[in-house]
Order: sequence, then structure tokens, then C-alpha cells
Amino acid sequence: MGKLFFASLVTLSLLTAMLAGVVIAAFVAMGSLDLGWALLLVLIINTVIFILSPWLTDLMLRWVNKVTWIDDATLKARYPHVHAIVHDVARQYGFKAPSIGIIPDRNPTAFTYGLFRSSARIVLTDGIFEFLNEEETRAVTAHELGHIVHMDFLVMTVAGTLVQMLYVIYSAMTRQRSGNSKNRGPAVMVGLTAYVMYILGTYLLLYLSRTREYLADSFAAERVEARHLSNALIKIAYGIAEADDTDASRELLASTRHMGVVDFKGASHLGLVVEASKLNPDATASAMLFDIYNPWAKLIELNSTHPLAGKRIQALQAIAEAKHQPFADIDIAAAAKRANVDTAALWRKFLRELTLIALPVALLVIGGVTAFATGAPIYALLAVPAAVLAWAALIPITYPFSPPADVSVVSLMGDVAASPIVGRPVRLTGEVIGRAVAGSVVGEDTVFADKTGRMVVDFRSLFGPFGDLWTGWQRIKQHIGAKGEVTGWFRRGMGGHVVMHELKTSAGTIKAYPYLAGVVVPLLIVAVFAVIAYTYEGTTY
Repeated sequence: MGKLFFASLVTLSLLTAMLAGVVIAAFVAMGSLDLGWALLLVLIINTVIFILSPWLTDLMLRWVNKVTWIDDATLKARYPHVHAIVHDVARQYGFKAPSIGIIPDRNPTAFTYGLFRSSARIVLTDGIFEFLNEEETRAVTAHELGHIVHMDFLVMTVAGTLVQMLYVIYSAMTRQRSGNSKNRGPAVMVGLTAYVMYILGTYLLLYLSRTREYLADSFAAERVEARHLSNALIKIAYGIAEADDTDASRELLASTRHMGVVDFKGASHLGLVVEASKLNPDATASAMLFDIYNPWAKLIELNSTHPLAGKRIQALQAIAEAKHQPFADIDIAAAAKRANVDTAALWRKFLRELTLIALPVALLVIGGVTAFATGAPIYALLAVPAAVLAWAALIPITYPFSPPADVSVVSLMGDVAASPIVGRPVRLTGEVIGRAVAGSVVGEDTVFADKTGRMVVDFRSLFGPFGDLWTGWQRIKQHIGAKGEVTGWFRRGMGGHVVMHELKTSAGTIKAYPYLAGVVVPLLIVAVFAVIAYTYEGTTY
């Protein structure tokens, strides 16, 4: 836990140092206090919002999510295991026991918010009590208490304000008019530096959020056995996949995504495997190998507020081993041994794929730099069609045309070498059980189930959103509930999905040619830029 606290401290220090450096440079470049007043205004606004946010959240939860706040006596009578741990922690750290709210929703989630420890609230859904046993519910509550003890809502607000100030500096510096200042050049450079710092700051903010989640996990593991929190995370994923997907549920999960006990998007992908595999621990452990060992997962996690599920389970398992405690049936190490994970091979594959997709970007950069250095815009114009042609040349790699292999959902999710870029030709046999977005009448993506799990099937029309809309509206509905097979290319990001080539069921056949867009669109772009380049050359003589 000491390392996690140190990581949080370092992150906040870096954000503060970045902000201070850019502010000083901005004042030097501008010779004005206008920016200072702007930053002060940002600070005042964020402070006011921070102070009001708990009461605004209370109103939102009452109005939208029908939360019910239960008094201490009712909590003790109805949920004595929650009451006990809440009061034990509050007594130990000397603050008022947080208010407990219950939302009538089957999706299992929990979150906390407030100003300081004494004004914190913990909200649990009915789904937590439906899918989790008492020890697992205690573990989730302990995790939320960890956020309160560490005052994470305050830490994240401060960090977010620092990042926001960097953007204000960028905006102020780059909008200065040359007529108002002779220091236009230095001001722009400061602005661009602030923008770079702002981009880095947003990723540091996400890293800080993930660090706070690990800290909360460690806090919980000090009060309950780590295996109970591990089991809870798995069952929450299962519950999110199993619970009815209503508009209210989606809004609840989306609006609390950054402060929930799990990132619901990652949990729902894992839940598709866990639920249909009837909590098969080996299948679940195999599905988590990608999170831990595949280098692509490190890039995917950069944009996440929560650690990937596999990494959280692995960290909890390490805590359990250090304390000589029994752990859950989810054995990551055993799954890696069964899969014969070769980390060196995974990194070689990752670097090859990264190099391939970096080539079009490199061509754009080279063209832009050359145009700037020579003062000839034609180089930038030529770089665009060169880049799109390079991207089109990758089609046989991103969409391999080899025959599809008969696979299962569990085997696909257990493929530690899967890629978000290079597709794997596959064939699944089973049933279309619904649309990927439940309740939608125009959604073109579906959920396909076999005997081992469920997989999202991604339909991509050559005609873009219009083709997707037409297919979702007119062609998908008759396939829902029908049995058959789907062929396409499996890719793995935070979750797995199959890019459809053909869906063949008792209701008929739908074909898609996603790779054609990667050929037709680049050719159109090349033609347009050829005309522009020809016209440009004609005007230079």
C-alpha cells in the first residue's frame, strides 16, 4: 500500500509542478494578470462545484435513480454485515459513519461521494445484495470505505482542477492577437507547451484514478479476506451481464462509471463469458490473461479510470499469498501456465503490429514537416494519399482472408495473443440472442451466444452510419432468436468482439464487407487529393 500512496503523491506532485511551470512561463510571456484572474475564476468555480456536488448528486439520485436513504437502525436490522463494517471503520478513523443509500436496480454496483470523510455517502444497488453473499458485500463496502478514508473525491477534484487550469492557459496563450502584444511568438509556444502538458495531465489523472482503486482494494483486503473482494468483482461482472439492460440501468452505470466499484464496460465484457460459462473459474481466469500479459492491454488501460479486471484480481491474489490466506478459484498463474504464455513473443507481435499502424502516421508527419521546412504545401498534400494508401495496404493483415476456424467464445477470450488491430478469422455456432444495445430498434450490432459464452458481433457497412442504420432497422430483427453461425474476424480490446463477415441463420443471411471500406474510401481520398495537387501545381506556373 505504501507504493500506491507514493504513486499517488508523485502523480499529484507532477501535475502541480507542470501547472506551476506553465503558469510562470505564461506570466513571463504575457506580462499581464488577465490569465491569473482566469485561473482564479477556474479555482473558484471548481471549489463551488465541489462544495455543492454532494447535494446535486443527492438530487440526481433521488430524481433519476429513486435512491432510498436508510437510517442507522434500519441498516443494522436489514444489513447487519454492512452496518458493522461501516461503523468499525468510522470508529477507527474518527469520523461520522457515512449515510447509506439503496438504489432499486438489479445491476450490481456501488460507489461513494461527498466532500470529506464526515459527509460521505455510500450507495449500493439491490443487485449487490442479489448477486453477492454477505462476505462479498462487506468487501465491496470496505472498498468504498477505502475511498472515503483516503478522501479520494478531494484528491481527484484537486488533480482535475490542475489539469483544467492547463487547458485554460493553452486557450489564453494561443488566442493572443499579435496586435496586442509583441510577445506573440513566446505566448504561442507557452500555449502549445500547456496543451502538451494538458494531454499528459489527462493521462496522469486517469493513472491517479486507477491508483486510488488499487488503494481502495488494499484497504478492503486489510479488513476482509482478499478472496471475497475478488469473488465480488467476478460476480459483479456476471450480474451486469445477466441483469436486464434498461434505459435507467444504462444511465446509472454510465453516470457512475468513474466512481463505481468497477468500470461497467470492462465488467460487462468479462460478464458475457462468466455468466454463460456458469462461473467456470478456469474460463474466467483464461479470459483475464489478456489484461495481464498482452502489451496491447497496457495501451487500452491508459484510457480507463479503473485497472483492468485481470490486473486487479492478480493484485488481490498477491495480497492473499502475502497473508497466507486462501484465495478464490480464479488462479491467474495456473491459467497462464495452461496457456503457455510467452511474454517475449507477445511483445514481438505487439511491436510488429504497432509498426504497421504507425507507418501511415509517419508518412503524414514526414509530409507535414517537409512542407513546413521547404515552404512547399505540395508535400503535405501528397502525404495524405500516401498515408491512406499505406493504410489500405494493411487490409490483408487487419482482415486476413484465410479460412475461418471453428472456435468457441471461451477459447477466443482465452487467446492471450489476440489483437485490437489484426483480426483472427473465426466461425461461431450458436444463436443470436439480442442486440448489443438492448432496447434499441435500429442497433446493427448483435450478441451471439454459443454453449460457452456470449460475443458481440460488430456489423460494419460499406455505406457507413447510413448502411448500419438500415441494416439495424430492417434486417437484424428477424435474426434475433434464430440459430445459426457467424463468420468474421475476432479482435480483442477491453472486451472481445467479432467483426462480421457473414451471419447465416434459419432467418436468412446477412453479409458484410468491412474491408472494402478500407479500399474504397482511400481510393476516393487519393482521387480528391490528386485533383487538388494537380490544381495546385497548375497555379504555380
